[in-house]
Amino acid sequence: DDVRVRFGEVTAVDGVSLDLMPGEILGLVGDSGCGKTTLARVIVGLERPERGRVFLDGEDLLALPGARRREVRRRVQLVFQDPESSLSPRVTVGRTLEEPLQIAGMGNRSERVARVGELLELVGLPAAFAQRHPRALSGGQRQRIGVARALAPAPDVLVCDEPVSSL
Repeated sequence: DDVRVRFGEVTAVDGVSLDLMPGEILGLVGDSGCGKTTLARVIVGLERPERGRVFLDGEDLLALPGARRREVRRRVQLVFQDPESSLSPRVTVGRTLEEPLQIAGMGNRSERVARVGELLELVGLPAAFAQRHPRALSGGQRQRIGVARALAPAPDVLVCDEPVSSL
């Protein structure tokens, strides 16, 4: 609601308000540099706006205390535009997909490992990819891992920043 983000003298987003109902899909279209990615980062809590609020089920996500913010964060996930910079080269695919589940307190170790296999299958990759590192994957395969990571904690809102750009 009425989100504004400035970087120094540059206004990246100004007065943007959106409503999204359960089951709806909303697409933002605009020129490169018009603020789409910045708005996505505000929605998922990676960027703080100068002005405005982000609500999920009536709760202002930007005003939540730390513990509650972490609890709610699993409900809003982001598929990043650039899989190269959003995946750690030192961490296996399996660990990358398991981490959001662990942070959200979802399942025990064996249940999380099973969920990793399900996620890989969901995005069309074999379970053996869990043992690989991102550097051993193509750009399209890395993007699929980014999609799987965002889907891992079963979010209520999935924000996609050009999710098929590398496919």
